[in-house]
Amino acid sequence: MAWFVVFALSAFGLWYWRQYAVQQRDLESASSPQRMGERFIGQIVTVPKGIENGEGRVQLGPQKWSLRGPDVPAGGKVRITGVDGRVLIVDRMPDRRGLGARSQR
Repeated sequence: MAWFVVFALSAFGLWYWRQYAVQQRDLESASSPQRMGERFIGQIVTVPKGIENGEGRVQLGPQKWSLRGPDVPAGGKVRITGVDGRVLIVDRMPDRRGLGARSQR
């Protein structure tokens, strides 16, 4: 009987350790649902409705994402700099319209 208890505990321990290892590997994967927003870091996106009061929305692929960052007018461009859960953190891109006139002087 003692051998059976030792075997059962060993089998359960190995099963539990395997489940834990698989879960950790999935959490560290770039395609993990908990880390999906991280693949957008560094991308420049156009915000169709703008960002007002620090909040906005944008569609990237099939998903709509909430944005948090400085106010940007509709059609403005932002760079994604981070992720906070399901919210993408953005920074305003510098306005390049006036840059050409300055560089010609």
